[in-house]
Amino acid sequence: MTTVLSVENLTKQYGTFTAVNGVSFSLAAGRTLAILGPNGAGKSTTLKMIYATTPITRGTVMINGINVQQQPRLAKQTIGVVMQDDLLDTTLTVLENMIAHGILFDTPLQAVRSRAHALLTFVGLANYENADTTDLSGGMRRRLVLARPLINDPQLIILDEPTTGLDIQSRHVFWRKLNILKQQGAAILLTSHYVDEIAALADDVVIVDHGCIVAAGPAGTLAQQLGAANLEQAYLQATHFDERSDQIEQTRHQ
Repeated sequence: MTTVLSVENLTKQYGTFTAVNGVSFSLAAGRTLAILGPNGAGKSTTLKMIYATTPITRGTVMINGINVQQQPRLAKQTIGVVMQDDLLDTTLTVLENMIAHGILFDTPLQAVRSRAHALLTFVGLANYENADTTDLSGGMRRRLVLARPLINDPQLIILDEPTTGLDIQSRHVFWRKLNILKQQGAAILLTSHYVDEIAALADDVVIVDHGCIVAAGPAGTLAQQLGAANLEQAYLQATHFDERSDQIEQTRHQ
């Protein structure tokens, strides 16, 4: 399988504080890798370095053979990013949001419009192309948030807590769409706090804590490798969770 993403010794420091400490992993086309960890473990910081919105202190990120530090704009051309916040333009319609995002990739307007129509059909919003985004339900907004970063036909899709706040039905719809994209050959990297979401989507899991990888392996066998009953117990064990001492440690950055 073709390696789409390669992360080597990725490190992020803010002064004397180390948010991400020597993280390494790879992701192939048609595979999904989930990063699991508590708040403040460095998940979002890791993603931000990968998609070039946060400078890398040390280490290397390669996307489709492109060094993200050396050619961030070129690397971004093959990435689609779904963040926790939808960041939709409320002054534009559903279709106009899609087109405005597509123009950022220097794609001819006619091609952008054609792909926008196809993607809105894919996420079930074909009948809402001319609707204001403020008229969409929460689940419908998340469908649009998924469709928009696919406008450049990305080989790597990055999702940071993509279904937070969605109801059960909307989450399952979202999962189904992501699995279709994986079957079509996309590489998917996501963070999530939902163990059932990781079970439904991930081929492999990386567990991080205090900026370091503390466990990694196939989603289906990681618990067994750690001698745990299930993935949730494996996560709690790997992160040394102790209910008797649950004080939140002070950190500067996630």
